[in-house]
Amino acid sequence: MQRAIRRYRQGFFDRLRDEVAPDGIELQLFHSNLPPDLDPRPDALEVPWSIHLARRTIRVGSRSLLWQPYHPALRTADLVIVEQAADLPLNYRLLAAQRRGGARVAMWGHGRNFGGDSSRLGEAIKRRTSTAAHWWFAYTDRSATVITELGYPPERVTVVHNAIDTTALAADVAWAHGGPAQALRAELGLGDGAVGIFLGTLRASKRLDLLLVAADRIQEARPDFHLLVVGGGELLPTLQAAATTRPWLHVLGPRFGRERARALAASDVVLIPGAVGLAVLDGLVARTPLITSADGAHGPEIAYLEDGRNGRLVANGSDPSRYAEAVLAVLADDALRARLVAGCREDATRYGIEAMAQRFADGVRHALHAPAR
Repeated sequence: MQRAIRRYRQGFFDRLRDEVAPDGIELQLFHSNLPPDLDPRPDALEVPWSIHLARRTIRVGSRSLLWQPYHPALRTADLVIVEQAADLPLNYRLLAAQRRGGARVAMWGHGRNFGGDSSRLGEAIKRRTSTAAHWWFAYTDRSATVITELGYPPERVTVVHNAIDTTALAADVAWAHGGPAQALRAELGLGDGAVGIFLGTLRASKRLDLLLVAADRIQEARPDFHLLVVGGGELLPTLQAAATTRPWLHVLGPRFGRERARALAASDVVLIPGAVGLAVLDGLVARTPLITSADGAHGPEIAYLEDGRNGRLVANGSDPSRYAEAVLAVLADDALRARLVAGCREDATRYGIEAMAQRFADGVRHALHAPAR
């Protein structure tokens, strides 16, 4: 069950369906499309064999709940995998049905909201419902630790190592490292100077305000510096306005596939001072070290980043001066940057949707055979 399917999941559900099919397991995928006020991201994806569910937004004070119907297939399912969330009423109905002998419910998620933008009530509800699940699919080891510290049995947790299609990204980056990346540098007038890139949804948790201040200081120290911004979101107009007075700031908007890879291949470092999630893998695959703040409200995928080895976790990085200094140090120190690039190259092969689908499929098999809790 998904509220919406994201573009970065492209290929994952196909692989998961293929992984479990030899065991006689049929995977069905249900999802809705979110209204623009709840989903400013332009990366929704349609899977041809998925089943679309109607949805309705229910307002409760300042909060919004996403209502999805109880599809007839849920009455005959052996296992239902849902997102760990407090704003999905269907989860409560499924957990209640599980208590009465209905389909077993597995949860898939972060373990808790690492971004710090969730309500205390929402997090309390998530903690309570999470321990009622029959099985758990944790994004990373960090997520698994959160769940087991709630008292959930570790033998019922599958760590999937949440990932993107790194194989496709690597192919796109290899293509871009030829003429396409140089062509983009020429189009944007980047010259031969250092280039940073921001990738992700343009929202407050990414600390784009801090990035702009830090980038101003980097540019003062290195007039040849340029910054690319790739992504969409509510802060896109703010970034576009900032670019009108900064000729070195290039706001490219949402880009996918080869166009995204072309921007990555034209860059030297990934700069995300705020919350970091799967963008860690973009940096690893493109061999473009990610620099972020150690005290950021990161997602569980931050576990893939090792400071000084494949990227930088800047102490007191919420200070624009400290963050700018760290970026300048990486750009100026060829030996340091070479070490970070080597770490990216080595770790890029550890994560991908192929391995993620295999781990997930193993968890599905174990969950189907495990006795009820």
